[in-house]
Amino acid sequence: MRTQLDGNLELIPLPRAREIGDYDSFDIETGGIQVGKARCRIEGATLTIFSIGIYPEFQRRGYATAVIGHFKRQYDCIIADRVRYSARPFWQAMGFREEANSGDFSWRTGDDRIN
Repeated sequence: MRTQLDGNLELIPLPRAREIGDYDSFDIETGGIQVGKARCRIEGATLTIFSIGIYPEFQRRGYATAVIGHFKRQYDCIIADRVRYSARPFWQAMGFREEANSGDFSWRTGDDRIN
């Protein structure tokens, strides 16, 4: 079921496929154009994000921020798994905290400092 986010932005869940790792995947679209993808695992009230990518020509338009904001309204705990060094400022701006220099960043309901 498609989820309408901000404006025309939509999050489209894809069926789990065991042959590609049994992940929960989402297409990110705006105005019928795919602008990115997210690969996650949903386990109850916890969402682990393995990757979220907005295609280069669509970056810096707030799409990833809107998707993470939506996830924060849906889940009590979000873990960003093995965050690249260059992506750390994004996760920190979203209110996530690094877990003991592990490269994983997490957010829990009530942690919101920003967004």
